Amino acid sequence: MDAKPIPAFYCCYLLRSTVRHSSLYVGSTPNPLRRLGQHNGLSKGGAARTSKNSLRPWEMACVVSGFPSHIAALQFEWAWQNAHLTRRIPSEQRITEAQSKVSTSPKTGRTRRRPARPRTSLLDKLSNLHLLLRVQSFRRWPLEVRFFCEDVFKVWNRWSERVDGSIRQGINFALDIKQAAAAEAIATNYGPLSSTAKGKRRRDAIGNGGLEGIDVGYSSLKSYVEKGLFLLADGEMVSCAVCGEDIGSTRAFVLVCSDESCRSASHIGCLATKFLAEGEEPESVIPVEGNCPSCTTRLKWAEMVKELSLRTRGGPEIERMMKQPRVRKSKTAKESKSILSASIVEDEDDNEAAEEDEVAGEEFYMQAQDFAESTSNGDDWVYEEGDDHGVRCLPGLASEDPHMALELSPSRSRQPQDARIEIVIEDSDWDDAIVLD
Repeated sequence: MDAKPIPAFYCCYLLRSTVRHSSLYVGSTPNPLRRLGQHNGLSKGGAARTSKNSLRPWEMACVVSGFPSHIAALQFEWAWQNAHLTRRIPSEQRITEAQSKVSTSPKTGRTRRRPARPRTSLLDKLSNLHLLLRVQSFRRWPLEVRFFCEDVFKVWNRWSERVDGSIRQGINFALDIKQAAAAEAIATNYGPLSSTAKGKRRRDAIGNGGLEGIDVGYSSLKSYVEKGLFLLADGEMVSCAVCGEDIGSTRAFVLVCSDESCRSASHIGCLATKFLAEGEEPESVIPVEGNCPSCTTRLKWAEMVKELSLRTRGGPEIERMMKQPRVRKSKTAKESKSILSASIVEDEDDNEAAEEDEVAGEEFYMQAQDFAESTSNGDDWVYEEGDDHGVRCLPGLASEDPHMALELSPSRSRQPQDARIEIVIEDSDWDDAIVLD
């Protein structure tokens, strides 16, 4: 099986019914915005527990992200759903106690005791989340909790103030109440969208808050990956910033500083040892963060490892990330441009035809004047039957209009109107005919 890079985004989420706030649901997904639409019946998918129309629509109460893999997110999801059963929580610290359900068989009369999931409130879900972020299994993970409902965030703060344990400082918490406002503004400004417009809207919304502002792809690592590929290109002499040895052929196990102006690169083992030695828990196996050995910038270990996996394993992902979005011209613009070009050509043709007709009219008039002056000798022009290409001069035959027929061209020759023409028939047999009384 081909090795794949670390997923760009995977989270666990808490849903709450807007109709009945006591109905809650915990799940995991790589795309929370799409998953929310599935739970609300806007697209195929969802879950059986959220399929009741009487509980819809559901709202996203909070999202926990930053998991190193989708397996880690699934482990956290199961522990959050089953806080009364999970072994991640010590028995002495458990908040939600396991319950049992006793059932009796109607045929044999035997009783059977089964574990039952207790009903939990919003305070129970948040208190168990607070506990999971403190236990040994998850406390060192680079997680982030984002709240989208102000009342849920207030409940979280009240519980955090009165609980005895504290959460590690590296885990971040944020309140983001732009979800409804951003969605309404986008729907008002854009209206019905095509697939191309939806893609552009998603790219523009990243980083602007709300569910749509969550970057579920690798776009935030684009410049970081470009720097790593350029720095570790073949033929470049690079030395480890910790041990000073040449990196050589071990480029697949080299971490690069995320600062744009720093060209530091280190072996993954050397940098991990340095970070653990500088940290508060040197006996740990995987570090959380540390300072760059060259520029002393504070670096997050999870971000550096994600860039390494994407640079070494994510060929198709890098190709899609570096590809520039195509800008399609609208069909109306093309049609209007072609119609405009055609109209310009037609106007030019019409102007040329008008100029040709004007020149031809002037030439016709000038030739008529010259012809009138040259025919002042008294000869008359008459039409001879059988001559389709012009007229013929017959001296001694009178006509009312001597200038009626002019031979300029076959297409412009005119037949005389109301002219008295004498028809001459040669070699006729009528002379030998006998007249009968």
